[in-house]
Amino acid sequence: MKNYSAEALAALASGEAIVTGALAIYCDPPVFVWGGIGPTEIDGDVYKGVDDGSIGLSTGGSVGTSEQAMTLSLSGIDPDIAALFDASEVQMAPAKVYRMIYDGSGRQRLDSRVFRRGRVDAAPVEDVIGGTSTITISIETSARGMGRRGKRMRSDADQRTIDPLDGFFKHCSYAGTKTVYQGGKPSSAD
Repeated sequence: MKNYSAEALAALASGEAIVTGALAIYCDPPVFVWGGIGPTEIDGDVYKGVDDGSIGLSTGGSVGTSEQAMTLSLSGIDPDIAALFDASEVQMAPAKVYRMIYDGSGRQRLDSRVFRRGRVDAAPVEDVIGGTSTITISIETSARGMGRRGKRMRSDADQRTIDPLDGFFKHCSYAGTKTVYQGGKPSSAD
């Protein structure tokens, strides 16, 4: 749960708030951009404005047990800012996404909080001749696994390799997989 300030909550409740976002990618050199105009400072770092409100709109979630990465789309940004995302160091670099709440005029920031943390999975740049370029940044959060491989289940034996005296998982059982066929005969391929 994000604990926003009373002023930010009041602006959100009244419908007058302007919500945008900021993205920090901790590669070498680090990338700091936000969805407004001009530079702004968050936690001691100076963020370049990309004048694109879509940086505040992140998608992500899960369907069943399959999580989706968070996706940010930046379009029509300056070539010098687009060049920041071309570095190979951006791939798998740690990233933070901030949600920023401004008053109705957009001049006074009421609050900013870390919205998600993770690693950059991909940041492809799509160039359109005579049009605008779009960067789609996919951030893999801890819910997705952040690059971990395999489907190992935790067990009592796993826990005891970490701490031989910790027997917590002896109280947990493994839930097997059961296939349910609704409205039809079971497949003969099984």
